[in-house]
Amino acid sequence: MTVKDYCLEIQKLLTEVGELNWAKCFENFISELEVSNDNVTYRKIISIYGGMGAFDDVVLYKDGVLCEQENDTLYQLKKELYTQIVADWK
Repeated sequence: MTVKDYCLEIQKLLTEVGELNWAKCFENFISELEVSNDNVTYRKIISIYGGMGAFDDVVLYKDGVLCEQENDTLYQLKKELYTQIVADWK
């Protein structure tokens, strides 16, 4: 999968569980990747991985219930997205 494909999958998952702030963030990445697949967008994506309240800290809940399967999927997608960016870095 491409970086854009990973962003699309993550955005879809986040939207399904109602995590709309992060979903919007990924919508923006997708739009940027449609225009240009460059290091600027990659840097923006990588930057959400660190610090307090970062994307790595996201735990998905829906209606107050922990979404175990969705969290497992999100964890895997986050890891694969990061790996793909590193592999594509120019």
